[in-house]
Amino acid sequence: MKYTTLVVQLTSDSGVPIDTPDDWLESVMQIASMLHSKYRCGIDVLYGEATKEGFNIIEKEVHDNDNE
Repeated sequence: MKYTTLVVQLTSDSGVPIDTPDDWLESVMQIASMLHSKYRCGIDVLYGEATKEGFNIIEKEVHDNDNE
């Protein structure tokens, strides 16, 4: 099974990670709440930090699915 997925990483204009904003969790949960209200579906939310490599793994999988 494949799931519709959205991944967000915060970076500076030069691609460097930024410090986590104090209200980041609140912002993430507001986005999740808006998506839940609009699409009436369950939403899996991961909160924390990940490397760029982790992001690239997801990006590759998304692009591989585009080619199927």
